Amino acid sequence: MEIVFNIETAGLPKDEILHLMPEFSAPSNYKDAEKIQAYKAKKQEEWLLDASGSALSGKVLAIALQEPCKDVAFFADNTDETQVLQKFWDFYRNHCDCRFVGFGCNGFDIPFLVRRSWLNRVVVPNIFRGRFLNGNFVDLLQVWGCGTSERATLANLAKFFGLKYEAVQTPFEALWSISRQSALDVMRRDILAIRRIGEIMGVVAEEDFQ
Repeated sequence: MEIVFNIETAGLPKDEILHLMPEFSAPSNYKDAEKIQAYKAKKQEEWLLDASGSALSGKVLAIALQEPCKDVAFFADNTDETQVLQKFWDFYRNHCDCRFVGFGCNGFDIPFLVRRSWLNRVVVPNIFRGRFLNGNFVDLLQVWGCGTSERATLANLAKFFGLKYEAVQTPFEALWSISRQSALDVMRRDILAIRRIGEIMGVVAEEDFQ
């Protein structure tokens, strides 16, 4: 049985991660002080926008998953990341005989969840074989690669396979602050796309989902 899942993350507050920010230097051909300062400010802003991509500077906002023949479910807490992590790992322990299917999950989602769990002192189940993940997690991005390093976005694969996938211009973290329901709708869109792509690739059994 396959369970489809996906996570969303956000950058930590600026004052908590400034010590992690590298020292940016303008190119040597920059001579004007204002241009140099503007360049550094732009790089700092870009770094802060990317903070959600690392467990050092980001946190888990929400986790979405779908069991066979059930609607998409969410683990989300606006203030307590620990609870989100605990609920996910408890769910995993109760379904460890299933395969968890994600998109980019082995390279991002699971490492992010594990590292944030270590920080929050949430016990992580035994999901490793040595330094590698066990066979419970199937990454459709790796399946798409067919043994190569070729990568693609979820949106691109949805389009490739002729699936309906409405683009959202607002970054998820901002959308989460503006409208929680709209943010959850985006997560539902992604889960359904991952599920259908998994079906097309032969990873997810079509009869499992109605």
